[in-house]
Amino acid sequence: MNLRALRESSGKTQEDLALLASLSQAELSRFENREDHLLSTLRRYVEALGGTLEVCAVFGDRKVRLEGV
Repeated sequence: MNLRALRESSGKTQEDLALLASLSQAELSRFENREDHLLSTLRRYVEALGGTLEVCAVFGDRKVRLEGV
């Protein structure tokens, strides 16, 4: 699921989420359309939707949750 679909599935508009994430609507729009995201901004985005961000590294069938990133 991409970021736009995630936001839309939560019933939020770009304006709604921008306010919650302390971003402008234009910044949020650019963020949703980027292919490369800063983790700090991605974390703000997910937390503004009410979630938490987890980062995992996958090595074949082994998944390692990374902390402090």
